[in-house]
Amino acid sequence: MARYIFIESNSGYIFGDSADLKGITSDSSLQEIAAAIDAEAGEFGRTYDVLSRNPRTTESGYDVWRVDVGGSEVVPVVRDGQDQEMIDAVESEGEYAGFVAIRS
Repeated sequence: MARYIFIESNSGYIFGDSADLKGITSDSSLQEIAAAIDAEAGEFGRTYDVLSRNPRTTESGYDVWRVDVGGSEVVPVVRDGQDQEMIDAVESEGEYAGFVAIRS
């Protein structure tokens, strides 16, 4: 199953790891994973658009990194989303998958 890590664009912190979310399957879209991350934080009713890159504006959203590169996990399951070493590892070892913009 593809594994994605979502880094919140404004804070730069990891907000979610698809390996650690209930109800996520190999068929789950990036929008569905973002909704699951937000639901865990108590945010409901948002809509999402997937863009190929971060627009580098004040737009809220998530930079998404795929971390099951070449059939193996390149980083362990995230336990501390503010750990700078983990953030750096995701960004250097993972493959950029796109930007999930939060629309509402």
